Amino acid sequence: MKITIDPITRIEGHAKITITLAEDNEVQDAKFHVTQYRGFEKLCQGRPFFEMPRLMARTCGICPVSHLIASSKACDQIMAVKVPQAGINLRKIINYAQTLQSHALSFFYLSSPDFIFGFDADPSVRNILGVAGKDRRFIEYGIELRKFGQQIIEKLGGKRIHPDFIVPGGVEKPIKRDDALWILEHIEAHLKKVMYGIDFFKGVI
Repeated sequence: MKITIDPITRIEGHAKITITLAEDNEVQDAKFHVTQYRGFEKLCQGRPFFEMPRLMARTCGICPVSHLIASSKACDQIMAVKVPQAGINLRKIINYAQTLQSHALSFFYLSSPDFIFGFDADPSVRNILGVAGKDRRFIEYGIELRKFGQQIIEKLGGKRIHPDFIVPGGVEKPIKRDDALWILEHIEAHLKKVMYGIDFFKGVI
């Protein structure tokens, strides 16, 4: 017997799951299928290596920084270069910013309705509006945390989606002093929002 779950929700993209059951109804096999076709492997053929980070960032609009960093690291190895510590640090900062905005999207927007109301709850309630009805501040903080992550990406990379900041050998430019001070100034307030979300979760699940 085969069970197909299509489409998969609560993820950033399109996918399906197929589960094969044996005669005793035990799971014999399970597969996760990414159903989107991108074609990056083909369009990259014949391109110079230094174009790869910029192209790879377009793999995803939610996590372009991850693809940008991975591709740049591959180029670092091709060039046999050692990235300066300042460049490593700036790569880490922009990656942390992307992790923040992506995790905020997943945790507050996509996953929280299922965990808060339960997987068997009425879908008309089991959504972000239902969560907002339970605690509006929780949702507002999720939005603000995602915005903060995107703002850091924009300050470093020049734009919030598909930044070109990370290049083979390091980064394009140093961080501006005003931008560094702005980030430092806002970290504590946003950390409190993270803790609020965790405390709220502990109280409802």
